[in-house]
Amino acid sequence: MSGNIATIITKVNKACDELDFVSARVLIETNLLKLSEAKYYRLLNTSGRVLIKHILANSNPQQDSTKLSRTDLLTIQKINEYCSDFDISMLKRTLKNAFELVQRPDVHPLLNSDAKTILNNMGALLGAHKVH
Repeated sequence: MSGNIATIITKVNKACDELDFVSARVLIETNLLKLSEAKYYRLLNTSGRVLIKHILANSNPQQDSTKLSRTDLLTIQKINEYCSDFDISMLKRTLKNAFELVQRPDVHPLLNSDAKTILNNMGALLGAHKVH
């Protein structure tokens, strides 16, 4: 084992023991390839192992691109409100800027039943009418 990786493992273990998970995470993320190898992974304490599993599970690059921002969530909330109030003019104005947002599959569970019905009848949900 090289001296550099031994120092890193020691620092990660010490940071986890002191409940300084931010420092431990930074160390793990910068040395992820080395620390994910079995011979070095075994040398991490339990908290370090859990942290490295968490980092590896959340390192999916596609997942970052599909996360909804705060403005997206607020837009979805407004769409739900406009559909519940049957305010079609404001709904159309909102959909001008958020048409791509409504098409995302992770947004459909966030829409209420009124919004799903109205958007489906307006043709705003492109995947709703599938030809068999």
